[in-house]
Amino acid sequence: MGTSEQTAYRVLARKYRPDSFSGLIGQDALVRTLSNAIALGRLAHAFVLTGVRGVGKTSTARILAKGLNCQGPDGQGGPTLEPCGVCEPCKSISEGRHVDVLEMDAASNTGVDDVREIIDGAAYRPVSARFKIYIIDEVHMLSKSAFNALLKTLEEPPEAVKFIFATTEIRKVPVTILSRCQRFDLRRVPADLLTQHLSSIAAQEAIPAEEAALRLIAIAGEGSVRDALSLLDQAAALAGDGTRTEADDTAQPRITPALVNDMLGRGGMAETGQILQACLDGQIETSLAQFSTMIGAGAESEQIIADLLELTHQASLSAAGAPPEDLPEATKAVVDALADMGIARLGRAWQILLNGHAEMRQAPNPVSATQMLLIRLGYTAPMPTPAEILEKLPDAPAAKETAKPAASANRSAPRPDTQAASDPAPDTNIAPPPMAVAGGHDVMPAAPAPMADAAPATMPAATPAITPAPSPATNEAEAGPVISSLSDIAALCDQNGERILAAQLRNHIQLVSLAPQRLDVALTGEAPTDLLPNLAKHLSAWTGQPFMVSLSKGPASPTLRQAEDMARDAAFEAAASQPVVADILAIFPGAAVTDIIDNRAEATAPDTETMTPENPDIDNRDAETSEEEDSQ
Repeated sequence: MGTSEQTAYRVLARKYRPDSFSGLIGQDALVRTLSNAIALGRLAHAFVLTGVRGVGKTSTARILAKGLNCQGPDGQGGPTLEPCGVCEPCKSISEGRHVDVLEMDAASNTGVDDVREIIDGAAYRPVSARFKIYIIDEVHMLSKSAFNALLKTLEEPPEAVKFIFATTEIRKVPVTILSRCQRFDLRRVPADLLTQHLSSIAAQEAIPAEEAALRLIAIAGEGSVRDALSLLDQAAALAGDGTRTEADDTAQPRITPALVNDMLGRGGMAETGQILQACLDGQIETSLAQFSTMIGAGAESEQIIADLLELTHQASLSAAGAPPEDLPEATKAVVDALADMGIARLGRAWQILLNGHAEMRQAPNPVSATQMLLIRLGYTAPMPTPAEILEKLPDAPAAKETAKPAASANRSAPRPDTQAASDPAPDTNIAPPPMAVAGGHDVMPAAPAPMADAAPATMPAATPAITPAPSPATNEAEAGPVISSLSDIAALCDQNGERILAAQLRNHIQLVSLAPQRLDVALTGEAPTDLLPNLAKHLSAWTGQPFMVSLSKGPASPTLRQAEDMARDAAFEAAASQPVVADILAIFPGAAVTDIIDNRAEATAPDTETMTPENPDIDNRDAETSEEEDSQ
């Protein structure tokens, strides 16, 4: 057969373009509305069709133009949504040569002069058709002047004139145009319906393809029928390249998921799931190795991140109790395994991947940017979530009946209760004295004065305290918790799991007065607006009696946090005033007391070796002092 006799190949997207509304898939609302409008004689004079590419906007406009002008096989038919396709108007409109159906591309005809031709032509009646129809594709490309010139004709067109506009950017069309049109939003075609459509076309074209492969093509089409058919065309060409054998010249290879993934430059969901699972488990080396394998097989970095986001989204839906429907078995197993990680971890992974996707597009090397993203995700994902941190927090010190002395406070540890400053110091003859830390060196004084004796003299009282009136008829359990200070309220918050409320109380509330079922306070800092009502609500619930918390302008004590800071500073000053510590601070310029360690609870008797100073200068100075005293 000569080349001139060969018929030019028509791509699937053009060959299977619908010529009636029965062949238009996924737009049931549009078809039902137009059917009722024609049946009731309530057909509008202007329509605007909007939606993403490839969902049938231009096809719908042409089908509607044929249906409005169809005369039927016998020439006696009226407007219909099922044009016959055999009458002269149907044939000429399908071939694009009907004189009364004019199709204009607004992307190349944007000016007022182009619109003026439409306005002038609309004044004349149709030549041979029932309606003169103007189809303007990509109408949002018209200039502002062109839109303004069209307004009058569009609002009051002649009876035999219809306008059909199509656009993918409905927001760029002026509202003055939209208000004069009947708007139809064409939806993306669902993946399941698009898969069935591809399967039907593959059967008609004798293209052997696996159902899973067609579903991958439908998903990659993102709801666009034209995109999906173009991908099917490409996959059929890829599968038929050099695969026939001499033994079976008619055999055709199947379009498999692996072939589609290779064509799209993406890895399988199983491989992508392994990367995500390894990152969430903190196995960074495994995830990077799997990523390198996928890159070597031809996958694209951006597509891998997009698949990671999709898996994270599906796993989050599954963890939230709304699993995606009709997932392939391989993908479903991956999603179920990831869902066990919990919504908190998956949500954090989503944010990291989403930010990394934006950063990857700006990076000079997408592969390096993706590797850095996987390292960041693998390092961050195993970290505990806020809920897990709260579960592992120990009971707050304020919740304990007996508190340690303020001298045992540590800057890196939770702050002790402020009333600990008033506890009496234990007998120094039983346990060794506390150890002061100066400039990072542990120093044990030879014969220190009891530190606890000096601290209470300079420490402020934590909060005013009162003695509640006893109730002789009830015991302590029936009377509820005893609240005699602000520290008791903070401890009560900790005991009931309200740690945030306890922290707000310690930082922002200054006590003015405290009476049974009444608390007068002042606020400091940026206190939450609902702090006092929230505190009153919880105190009423915990005590079993109405509890009033009000704002007062009277003299107020420091907050619990301020009192703790003052107590700690006083303890540091007392430690620094000890003779030996003061000498050490003088020997090392710039040194300061940074912490106080209390080891009296661990020892029961002084240890002679521990009491011996390690610094020979201190030893000599103490010996010289003793000799001078003896000589005197």
